Amino acid sequence: MKCRIFCALLLSALVPRFGHSWDLRSIGIDRYRVRHVSLYHSRAFLTLESSNVTLVEATWPENTGNQWPRVLSDEWDERTCRGLRRVLGTDIDRLARLWVLCGAEVREELDCPPKLVIRSLISPATGEIHHRFGRADQQRLHAIVVDPVPASDGDTRAFITLVDQDHVLLYSLFKRTIGKLQFQKNDLTSLHPISLSEVTINNNRLYVADTVSDRLFALPVRNIRQLAFPEDGVQKIIMKTNVTYLGRLLGRPCGLKLDFRDNLLYVLQRDGAIVKWTPGRSLKAENHRVILQQGSNITQIILGVAGKAWAVSGEYISPETHRHCMKIVV
Repeated sequence: MKCRIFCALLLSALVPRFGHSWDLRSIGIDRYRVRHVSLYHSRAFLTLESSNVTLVEATWPENTGNQWPRVLSDEWDERTCRGLRRVLGTDIDRLARLWVLCGAEVREELDCPPKLVIRSLISPATGEIHHRFGRADQQRLHAIVVDPVPASDGDTRAFITLVDQDHVLLYSLFKRTIGKLQFQKNDLTSLHPISLSEVTINNNRLYVADTVSDRLFALPVRNIRQLAFPEDGVQKIIMKTNVTYLGRLLGRPCGLKLDFRDNLLYVLQRDGAIVKWTPGRSLKAENHRVILQQGSNITQIILGVAGKAWAVSGEYISPETHRHCMKIVV
C-alpha cells in the first residue's frame, strides 16, 4: 500500500492551500470532531462527534460578522422521540430540504429507533417528515446521500449506507418508504466480505465503495432512477440492480466525491491524502493524481462553484486558529 501511494506521489505536486475555520466556543462547544458538512449557500450544517451536541448550523466557510452558530440537535422530546439526536450525517436536496440521518437513542427507559428527518430550509413552518427505521438497521446506519436528479416519476430519493452490509437502502420521498437495493454482479467474483458504506452520485454516475477490501463498484444510475417503488401496503421492498466491479482503490476510502467532469476524488485517511481518478482508466497508482498530502485527519471533500474545493478535517488543522477547512485545487 505504501509503495502504491509513494508512486502516485511522485507523479503529483502539492498545491497552495489556505485555512478556514469554525469556532463553536460561543455556543459552549470546545472539544468536538467534524464528522460531515452539508452546505446551502452560506449556511453550513455540521455533523459533530461530541459529548452532547451532534448537529450545528454555522456559516461557510468561517464564522463571520454577527452570524453566530446555533445548535440544532437540542430540540428533543423524550416522550415522543421527536427532534434531532445522535446525528450521523446530512444532505441537502435540489429543493433546499435538509435530510438528517439519526442513530438510535437507547438509555435507561428511553428507546428511540434510528430515523430520517426531512425539513425545509426555506419554509421551516411547513413541518417535518419523519421516517423510523426497523430494529435490524439500528446499529448499522452510516451515511446519507440524496440523488441530485429526480427519478423518472419525479420522486426525490436518497441512498443510505450501512456498515458491514452488501446492500444500500433507497428512500422514496414520494412514497415515504424505504427499500433495500441489492446488487447482482456481472462476473463470477464474490462480493463478500464487504461493507458498502461509501457512496457518491452526480448527474451521470453512481459509485459505491467497499471499506473492507477497498473495492470500487459502478451502478447503472439511469436504470436505478427508473426503478419503481411498489404500491402502498408492501411491507418489505427489495429492488435489484446490476453492479460492475472496477478494481481496488489505493487504500481504505472515505469521502467519495464526483466532480463536474465525472472524476472521482476520495480520501485516504491513513495517509492523510486526497487523490483523484479519471473514469475509463485502471485504478493503478499511476492513474491517480494526488490533490493533497496533509497528514491531518481529513474526512470530506467539498466542491463549490467555479472549480473551488475544500478539504474538511475532523480535528483542528491548526489548534491556534481552530481551523477545520483547507482550500485546495482539484
